[in-house]
Amino acid sequence: MKKLFLASLAAAVAAGAYTPASAQSSVAYSNNPVKLVSYSVKPAYTAPVPAWGGTLLGIESAGNVTVSFVNSANAPATSVEFAVREGKRMETIVDKGTFSPGASITHEFALNPEFGSTSDVEIEQVTFADGTSWQHA
Repeated sequence: MKKLFLASLAAAVAAGAYTPASAQSSVAYSNNPVKLVSYSVKPAYTAPVPAWGGTLLGIESAGNVTVSFVNSANAPATSVEFAVREGKRMETIVDKGTFSPGASITHEFALNPEFGSTSDVEIEQVTFADGTSWQHA
């Protein structure tokens, strides 16, 4: 029985029907399969608020980034990694979930106060439910 299994396995490998998991490519797409539709960066700010006795207090508002994207691949995405860049600074934001093909997704994330409204956002990496991934070149 063991010889029959090994012979069948050898025949499958010789025919190219079997590829060990460690030899399979994890990158399934050469072009970005998730499209960044829009983004906006709202910088952190301190708003002056009058207090008792005429003193001004500052109430801080955290910065955030809102991203909208569409999964144009055939498989659901489970993780989309964004890079927020301004000058030499960069912050990575990871959105995890189940992002179905064709679904339009909009999420908001807290952002380091060093980033302003002139920051750029790009998709850096996408991981899919089937184990494949895409990485920005």
